[in-house]
Amino acid sequence: MNLHHLMHFLAVADTGSFSRASELVHLTQPALSRSIQMLEQDLGARLIDRIGKRNELTPFGVAVAEKARRIVSEAVDLKRTAELLSQGDGGVLRLGLGYAPNAMFAGPLLTYMLGHYPQVGVHLSTTSPEIQLAALRERALDALLVHSRAVHPHDDLHIDLIGTVQSGFMCRRGHPLARRRKVSFDEIVNFPVVSTMLSDEATRTLVEQFGPSAHAGRLLRASADSVAALVEAVNATDAIFLGALGTARASLEKGELVLVKLDRPLQIDAPYAFVTLAGRTQSPVLEKVLAFCTELVAQKIKIASLTSR
Repeated sequence: MNLHHLMHFLAVADTGSFSRASELVHLTQPALSRSIQMLEQDLGARLIDRIGKRNELTPFGVAVAEKARRIVSEAVDLKRTAELLSQGDGGVLRLGLGYAPNAMFAGPLLTYMLGHYPQVGVHLSTTSPEIQLAALRERALDALLVHSRAVHPHDDLHIDLIGTVQSGFMCRRGHPLARRRKVSFDEIVNFPVVSTMLSDEATRTLVEQFGPSAHAGRLLRASADSVAALVEAVNATDAIFLGALGTARASLEKGELVLVKLDRPLQIDAPYAFVTLAGRTQSPVLEKVLAFCTELVAQKIKIASLTSR
């Protein structure tokens, strides 16, 4: 048994999938399976039941995962602490971003880091929340910047709520609804509506506010993880983008997109969270990044100027 075997086992435990775990630890699935088998042989018991396409921890596997997580966390933290002490003001910042936060934060954050901390390497990555959480726990990522509802509180996580961003319907400047003073929801659904995948909470709020036709399954004509792709499509068609205003900040401020003026306030917002491991040594620059992201959320888009266009 060695540390790598434990890390491989935890990757499967956290993702629930050999394919996603192999992607996370950069191994082929056969190599990952062999690693798990060697750990099971060393411990003398089965850790994972493979039931068709599902993978479930055995009772013994649950107990091993709890102890292995502490062992791996301490070992990785020891290595990370040594790296930070040797790097001084340098080193590498590894930040995982949710799909919508990536659209809002990635550009400004890279500009900030390259301008203020050019000696620090920056690596931003975007993938599913479960893979990002597993990478954070293995210290492959230093922090996550995500929609707060994508992460459930846990005793090994430190979650800073950094604020909320208003959501709205947006269209291109020359859209038929762009200059209307009051637009009803029924008028919006006459056009294709696009968005990232909506949370259950956002869908529930839409239905409560506008009725069954606002359910995501009926409302959205197209969805994508890439906000940039959605904004590009909206700029070129009569489609309407539903999302956090901050994700389309650049297009709104340039006047390429305008906020559709609903006849009632949209009751959806996007709360963001900055997630790190509790009780672990962090990169000295991480506090600066947290402060910058918090300030960026606080810089509200001037809705009055946007709606007057």
